[in-house]
Amino acid sequence: MKKLASFAMISFLGVVVSLTLVSNVQSQDLFREMADLKSEMAKLRNELNDTRNLVLELRKAMLEYAVASDLERPAATAPEKKEGAKPEPPVDEKELTKVICQAVGKFFSEAEAALRSPDPSTAESEMDKAYRKLTSTLHSYSRTHRVSKLLNIYEGLAWSTYTAVRLRGSVAGNEDFLQKLRTHKQRYIDTCPKE
Repeated sequence: MKKLASFAMISFLGVVVSLTLVSNVQSQDLFREMADLKSEMAKLRNELNDTRNLVLELRKAMLEYAVASDLERPAATAPEKKEGAKPEPPVDEKELTKVICQAVGKFFSEAEAALRSPDPSTAESEMDKAYRKLTSTLHSYSRTHRVSKLLNIYEGLAWSTYTAVRLRGSVAGNEDFLQKLRTHKQRYIDTCPKE
């Protein structure tokens, strides 16, 4: 009986050891597959970040190109007039400056509010609304070179504002976009008369 009990005990231990080894091999395969998946996810995350950074760089370059090309155009050259087109009515520069300054001042106050937004989608909708207000306010002057140039710049600044919110906690950082806003706000402060 002792021999039978010891044989049963040895057989039982043999079965336990073999089951343990089989499950250990399967768990190693499972861990290896999980490590491979984590590696693939890390690669995809890096590719996504690289793509996002590339898009941000392209948008930034487009904004800089638009601003630079507007600055490089000679102010003395008047746009060519088409035959039969109605001449543009003369614009009172003081009145235009006053309207622009009021509209841009509101734009910057809305941009500051958008920068305090908790999430990028809220900031984006606020900046879209701010840009639409700016456009509608300056619509009657949009044929002038000064206003059309300004609208192009401020469309880029609206994008910079909600992109700065989107990148608030990002490794890429949002300092470039905030710097663009500060630069243009300083231009506004320097240009517009204090009321």
